[in-house]
Amino acid sequence: MPPPPAARAGASTSGPGGGRAPTPRSLADDLRGRPEASLVALLRGRPDLSVPVPADTGALAVRASTRHSVQRAVDARSRGELDVLAAVVVLAARGGGSATTADVAAACGLPQTRTREVLGRLRDLGLLWGTATEHHPVAVLGDALGAQPAGLGPSLADLLDTSAPVRPRAGALGRLLQVPAAEGVDGVLARLADPPALAALLEDAPEGTRDLLARLDAGGPLGQVARARREVDVDREGGDGTDGAPTPLDWSLARALLVPVADDRVVLPRELGLALRDGRVHREPVALDPPPLPSRPVPAARRDGLASGAAAEAVRLVDALGRALGERSAPVLRAGGLGVRELGRLSTELEVDTGTAALVVELAAAAGLVAQDGEADAAWAPTPRYDDWAEGSTGERWAALAATWLALPRLPSLVGGRDDRGSAVAALSDAAARPQAPMVRSLLLTAVMTVADGEGVATGDLAERLAWLRPRWAPARDTRLLEALVGEASWLGVLASGALGAAGRALLTDDAGALSLPEEDDEGARRRAAAAAVLDAALPEPVSEVLLQADLTAVAPGPLERDVEMELSLAADVDSRGGATVYRFDGGTVRRALDAGRTADDVLAFLARVSATPVPQPLEYLVRDVARRHGRVRVGSAGAYLRSDDEAVLTELLAERRAAGLGLRRLAPTVLVATADPSEVLRVVRGLGLAPAAEAADGGLVLDRPVVRRTPPRRAPQRVPGQTPPSEQVARSVVAALRAGDEAVAAAPPSPSGAPLVPPADPALSLAELRRAADERRPLWVGYVDTAGGPRRVHALPLGVDGGRISVRDLTSGEDRVLSVHRVTGTAPG
Repeated sequence: MPPPPAARAGASTSGPGGGRAPTPRSLADDLRGRPEASLVALLRGRPDLSVPVPADTGALAVRASTRHSVQRAVDARSRGELDVLAAVVVLAARGGGSATTADVAAACGLPQTRTREVLGRLRDLGLLWGTATEHHPVAVLGDALGAQPAGLGPSLADLLDTSAPVRPRAGALGRLLQVPAAEGVDGVLARLADPPALAALLEDAPEGTRDLLARLDAGGPLGQVARARREVDVDREGGDGTDGAPTPLDWSLARALLVPVADDRVVLPRELGLALRDGRVHREPVALDPPPLPSRPVPAARRDGLASGAAAEAVRLVDALGRALGERSAPVLRAGGLGVRELGRLSTELEVDTGTAALVVELAAAAGLVAQDGEADAAWAPTPRYDDWAEGSTGERWAALAATWLALPRLPSLVGGRDDRGSAVAALSDAAARPQAPMVRSLLLTAVMTVADGEGVATGDLAERLAWLRPRWAPARDTRLLEALVGEASWLGVLASGALGAAGRALLTDDAGALSLPEEDDEGARRRAAAAAVLDAALPEPVSEVLLQADLTAVAPGPLERDVEMELSLAADVDSRGGATVYRFDGGTVRRALDAGRTADDVLAFLARVSATPVPQPLEYLVRDVARRHGRVRVGSAGAYLRSDDEAVLTELLAERRAAGLGLRRLAPTVLVATADPSEVLRVVRGLGLAPAAEAADGGLVLDRPVVRRTPPRRAPQRVPGQTPPSEQVARSVVAALRAGDEAVAAAPPSPSGAPLVPPADPALSLAELRRAADERRPLWVGYVDTAGGPRRVHALPLGVDGGRISVRDLTSGEDRVLSVHRVTGTAPG
């Protein structure tokens, strides 16, 4: 039902300054008259529009009207918003290209207040343009929604244009419908589009006709029959081309209430579908809010305990990865990424499965803590940023990792699987990239935040909610993707038992209480600091003391201070983790500390300093005994040689069958030489229970201090442009550039021939005007954007529009040119 004429041409709307501004004639006019806040909302709601930055508002309108961009925006709408858009498209097709707020509300069965709110959001997103009460869909919106908006079929006019069996019989249709012959086809279309006339017509329909039409309306406008009678003789006596009582199908076909589109298919015209729905576009009132999300109680103490424990463990694993790669970097695959063997080594060192190791590696790389070192034989190693990160508290380190994960355009769960070509997906490779992952994470966490505090949500229920929020977007309906992201969030401590932990909620909540991703600005820094403070308060304070026990173990009653933990790990191995961490000493761990340059006195002094109790005698004996034997046998380069003041030890080695592969031979009572290299000799002799030390050429000990590898300074990976919303600061700078471009266009001097200004216009309108001008052989001024992004205009005679190109004859130079449709900004009379 079209809006009243008073709401159409000649109407005006309030301008930015509160005065009356002319009704916009196009999306470009609309955008040009919007305040800064509205344009910022547009750019943040549709990230692809700002990459690269458009030259001016006209270029922004062109980009916002392209099929690809509109399709992306439509796919990001909820079910309720899609239903409202479908109503606007249907009503605009009947009402001269626009629909009023009141008509949309009636067509959707909604209150006008809620309808106005939704239409305002859709207008902010550039899918609609116009005024506060009259709304025009962008030209390609109908195509983006599909051929059957709201489950309605094509309009009767379109069907009659394409249905050969019906149009030639317009006169007979007119007699059946009691349309004066002078009105012809237009009269038939008007009668069938009039709800009261259709209702009166159906009063005389054969029994079963309403059921037939209602079934088609409920199941989709296209129906399959045994054979659609494409040749219905409506001129025979009885009027229905049947012998005896007409069937509902024949009766409907004769009156174009159903139109054949194939031998066995019929379609229900849009006008009749609307009549069957009592004039509403949708059969049922549109639901703008999703159905309630089922939840279950999750005690806050349990939730936050699980979340903080997982967060601390995630930080520990990333820190351990940095140390492991600092001691032994991992080579970069020729095709990029981290090899399966190296990932397996890291998973063993971190004591986790390969899936968790892949997540740790991906997260560390995305945070800029690990990168390629840039050498000829490239390797993955920690960056200087890792050292800065490691100095922070557990909460500060976690907040940085969590913010990185939220914007991570990758899916670590793909690592180890197969890509589309059947190749294995390696960690840190391009095959694990999924630009849509941050948006799915945002939707997931948004859904979790809708339940009350103290409630958790099951993954299956989250899948249903995401399917409502993004019914047209495939990633939101990917159950495997959702399960993977829930697993990541739980591992990182953002979620626990299907609920947001306290630190995660602090990170994701802005000053207004709304959920959003933290950005690289002052507001994002404040939220990260708040989340860090929440987590640090929930975790026990790091301790600097351990409990040494007579069974050669040390118990850390809480997380150790980092320098204490690093030094203790040099002399002992972790035996078990939990509420307390148990470290175990043995000959090998003590020798490791001695190889790193510590003496027995150094080790015992450190243990005495960090122990709450005296050093147990068995532990002191172990350290002294290993130190006494350490270095009694020296291994140097020959191949290799061994020397010892204890001739008996060397004699035992010569007789030892397990050392036969070393090729030992005595040169002197205290010297042996070997054919194996020194590292192999050290490995075998240590395996025999001795404690050999490596010797330098000058006779001094070669200390086995860990080599700390670092890459040159590296920038952290940036967010994918056009995939994630720009920050408000970036969006404001883009708006400023658009305004400057508009001023440059307005200030552009006229051409010597007195060329008029070519105001930017809706691309669809410009294209239609170019087609008309080509048909009429009429010249135009054409505005376009050149390859450098600058505005240009040409006085031209359009010759034709074919696909995405416009052929014109430049009337100034006389040359034929070809313009790309997406570069045309508008037209003016020529």
